[in-house]
Amino acid sequence: MLEDESRERTDWGPPSQSTVAIVAIAALVVTLAFVTAFDVAVAERGIGVFEPLSPPLGTALAVAGLITQLGDPWFLVLLATFAYLVNSERSSIDEPRDGAFVLAVTFGAFSLIDVLKNAFAAPRPPGAAEVTIPTWLPPALGGTFRSITTGTGYAFPSGHAIGATAVFAALAYKLNVGSRAARWSAAGAGIVLVIASRVVLGVHYLVDVSVGVLAGLSLVAVAAAIGHRRPLRVFALGATLGVLAVIASVLSPAGEIWSAGQWLGASLGAGVAWYAVRPSHHLDLVETLIAGVPIAIIWVVVYTTSPPLVITMLGTAIAAGLTIFAPTVADHLRG
Repeated sequence: MLEDESRERTDWGPPSQSTVAIVAIAALVVTLAFVTAFDVAVAERGIGVFEPLSPPLGTALAVAGLITQLGDPWFLVLLATFAYLVNSERSSIDEPRDGAFVLAVTFGAFSLIDVLKNAFAAPRPPGAAEVTIPTWLPPALGGTFRSITTGTGYAFPSGHAIGATAVFAALAYKLNVGSRAARWSAAGAGIVLVIASRVVLGVHYLVDVSVGVLAGLSLVAVAAAIGHRRPLRVFALGATLGVLAVIASVLSPAGEIWSAGQWLGASLGAGVAWYAVRPSHHLDLVETLIAGVPIAIIWVVVYTTSPPLVITMLGTAIAAGLTIFAPTVADHLRG
């Protein structure tokens, strides 16, 4: 009997989501304080294994450049949008609010990137913006090769690491495909591929991608704690980070205000739309493709023209709002 009572007193069970979030935030704060003490705002901040690796082979760079696209904003936004909109007979997302959670985490992740990068203002490793075009590559593809294998702007923490970690972890948390272990293993493999590609390309130090992974996991932990079944709260979290990102961009010497504004606009637009309709249906694949065309056009126009802050926010708010509204509109058309 004494053993049973002792076992009951010491069997705490799994930690709550709030506890996980608090631990994750504390770990991130401690890590940021630690790296700040070693001054990350210098180009030569690599020590030993923290230095970037730059293979001389053009083929290796091309492969790494393709893999790194898995952490690019265009791919992650497309992936999160698809997860929210589409449904099939073998459902991958149980309810629209699960997909909305993933979408909200995605927008919040990119705002978090702008907050941290502009706060630390750490430069890229030497040579990150330079690459030699392989002789075997057709000249017409030289610009694309340079674009996917180089990096510009601030480097700490890695935006690709934050984005890939946050979105892949959110999908592992909300998807209804396979076992939980399989989902998290797949997410972990994707994250490792992305961060490895960034170090191999020489656009980040290992410390950049490591802190990026921690920041992405912390964001998902906080989102799960406050909005597990209430994505509106996660959109509000993203909007809060978006405001901080715009402020950080204004105060930073090389901050891109319009870039920070696009994620603030997306969180606000999606949040308002979710509050207004809260759809209960998904789209089929054809409907998703039809709805995705105007949404994609708006995103592309905003990204390629880099308009002023207000116009950027308006454009991305419309794009994100249309994404949330699409299943409701399709449901009315069916009716």
